[in-house]
Amino acid sequence: MRTQKHALILAGGIGARLWPMSRLQRPKQFLQVESGPTLLGKTMERARLLFDRDSIWVVCKPYQVDEVNRQLPDLDSSKIIVEPVPKGTAGAVILGVMTICKRCPEAVVSVFPSDHSIKPTDRFANIIEAGMEWASANFSIVTYGIRPDSPETSYGYIEAGGTVGQCSNWNCMEVTSFHEKPDPKTANAYFRSNRFLWNSGMLSFSVKVLDMLLKDDAFSVWEPLYRICASRDEISLDEVRQIYDCLPEDSFDTAILEKLARCRGIGASGLDINLVVFPCDFEWYDLGVWESFYRMLSKDESGNALSGKVATVDCRGSLVFSKGDVLVGAIGLQDMVVVCVDDAVLVCPRRELDRVRELVEVLAKGDYKDYV
Repeated sequence: MRTQKHALILAGGIGARLWPMSRLQRPKQFLQVESGPTLLGKTMERARLLFDRDSIWVVCKPYQVDEVNRQLPDLDSSKIIVEPVPKGTAGAVILGVMTICKRCPEAVVSVFPSDHSIKPTDRFANIIEAGMEWASANFSIVTYGIRPDSPETSYGYIEAGGTVGQCSNWNCMEVTSFHEKPDPKTANAYFRSNRFLWNSGMLSFSVKVLDMLLKDDAFSVWEPLYRICASRDEISLDEVRQIYDCLPEDSFDTAILEKLARCRGIGASGLDINLVVFPCDFEWYDLGVWESFYRMLSKDESGNALSGKVATVDCRGSLVFSKGDVLVGAIGLQDMVVVCVDDAVLVCPRRELDRVRELVEVLAKGDYKDYV
């Protein structure tokens, strides 16, 4: 039945890697990055291709609820799951999926980050439908890997093994391992091998599979959150906060998927839980990182991606981005990023973009908290 398929949209991030455009009070998912709706709005549009309105859920922080309601007026307030404090995606996914489980114990859930650009959407819908079909019929966590078109260093990678089957004419492959963002030499090796896919962060699995995993000793750190979510009683935000304060700030990849890949998925029930990937060939950008803007924007004859009021002399392979009325002039840049948004400017080598989060942490601890 279609109502057994649910979407969980992750909308609680702060978007530190996209500073200075993304700020604490206006995180990336609420921004209009391309024409049309915001990133959150476009994520909802894609979800509506696959799911009934009553089967779409959004996870966010308490101070983000009003903005979610404003941007998604058709979303029932009961479908907003409030995550009390900032943590990694592991806590958000477990809280969200186990909340859905209370309503529909037989549900298959697809998890979608809210900072992606995906085209064409019909191809996206087809492969997610296939992944959910696989997750419905197998004890599996389905991941979606993007076929790389360049040796990208800003994304994590999924290493695919052999093909384990097909679903609706889409190949389903074994996941061998996960790899963090590589250095340029390693990224080139990944790109040439044809075994590595960009990790999109999108997932599909049944709530039964997550239930089995969270009962296993290997995932015992998450047992308190699982226990309170599985309770038949209503859960107050204060109760969830008490649990959250003790949880690690892990991503779902680190907490669940990488561990599952290493131990090959023997659950507490004794059943094998497989980790698989559907290779995707639609156009995909993770707009939570500036490197994606460089990839997405058209380039001039020197390989520069320019946006807004900018002028360059003798620059190569650089992103120069100005949002607003400030003119940015750049001379002699090579593989650099210059971003000017409102009252702040970011200057960074493209190879160091993964450290923008470090800069935001420095600002938050110093005299520039108002700029975070």
